[in-house]
Amino acid sequence: MGYVGCVLAAGLASLGHNIIGVDVNSEKVELIKKGNSPVIEKELDEYIKKLVGEKKIEATTIAENAVVNSEASFICVGTPPKEDGSLNLEHTKKVCEDIGKALKQKNGFHLIVFKSTMFPGSVENLLIPIIEKHSGKKAAKDFGICHNPEFLREGSAIDDFFNPPTTVIGCLDEKSGKIVEDLFKDIKAPVVKTTIRIAEMIKYVNNSFHGLKVAFANEIGSICKKNKIDSHELMKIFCMDKKLNISPSYLKPGVPFGGSCLTKDLSALVNEAKKEGLNVPLLDAIKKSNENHINVCTDMILNTNKKRIGILGLSFKEGTDDLRASVMIAIIKKLKDKGLNIRIYDKNVISSQKFGANKRVIEKEFPWLMGLFCPTAEEAVTNSEVVVIKNKDEEFKKIADLIKEEQIIIDLVRIFKPGDTKGRYEGISW
Repeated sequence: MGYVGCVLAAGLASLGHNIIGVDVNSEKVELIKKGNSPVIEKELDEYIKKLVGEKKIEATTIAENAVVNSEASFICVGTPPKEDGSLNLEHTKKVCEDIGKALKQKNGFHLIVFKSTMFPGSVENLLIPIIEKHSGKKAAKDFGICHNPEFLREGSAIDDFFNPPTTVIGCLDEKSGKIVEDLFKDIKAPVVKTTIRIAEMIKYVNNSFHGLKVAFANEIGSICKKNKIDSHELMKIFCMDKKLNISPSYLKPGVPFGGSCLTKDLSALVNEAKKEGLNVPLLDAIKKSNENHINVCTDMILNTNKKRIGILGLSFKEGTDDLRASVMIAIIKKLKDKGLNIRIYDKNVISSQKFGANKRVIEKEFPWLMGLFCPTAEEAVTNSEVVVIKNKDEEFKKIADLIKEEQIIIDLVRIFKPGDTKGRYEGISW
């Protein structure tokens, strides 16, 4: 019955459920019994007082009684960091042990819902076995398991409970997911049912991105101040772009970024900041991270230990023939240096290399690309042991029928999903 537990208790009780709050700290329990919140949070004290008075919330130090006399257990204990930064799950393990012992005495289905923030695999690899060991029962058969991450902000937690952006339910089994969905049916938010591991991971992704946004805004702010620019006015305009800036755009794991705009402007911004004596480690790291991802793509191809590689897509993205800062050219150069036999198909580049800017670019900057092009996608695919898909071109979706069992597909843009084609499928980040 800490921060998350108290807010959850108040919220669920307000929705009509009867709550038994459990905590090892007897002082907390006594405070709740008297109608007081053990944590400071806007509006929470009023909720606890009202709901305890209505006998919708009670509290105890005895976990066994709470489990036996309830239908669902929400685990909200803290997962503090150890000295090395890893998670301390000792409290969570102890709670699972207590719940398991209580379930041993109980007939009927009982649902266990994890709210605690834990790294993916914690529930399935560590905590479910503890519950099964001490209960003698099987998960998804005798008891249900879900992970329902919380998205509460201190200072606005009550409002966040009743108005979340989404209700995420990681389900081990369909029955458990449906029960949790019904518990929150009066909360007006999209419900997303997913795997336990994704539900465990989403909180880390959210908070990392929030930290990233703060650091990004502060580095931009430092550059703005040095150049006598109102950073708040600038970011207000920045946030008006809901198509690319504040949107799902670019948030798709896959191929590293390329092209003239992103690479050129990012490098220029970092260089100007350094000239002005500013330290911008986040902006500086973007290029390094992208270069590292190019190496990841290259190593993925090299680790197949195959010699004949077909490349579908050479330009920096589909629908263009632009080769400026094409990451595929950088990857191909590394592969050629290792002695691999490369065949390339890109209809836009093939068309434009006969004349114009691309012809001059290839002849002057990448003469080693000459002779590597295939006239058709079919030729590039059928003569290769490994097929690398770099661009999400509609034409490339048609190659699925050409792939043989012994071939390997390395998909950098998720044009396919595992099982869509024959052969061994590998996604770059999935």
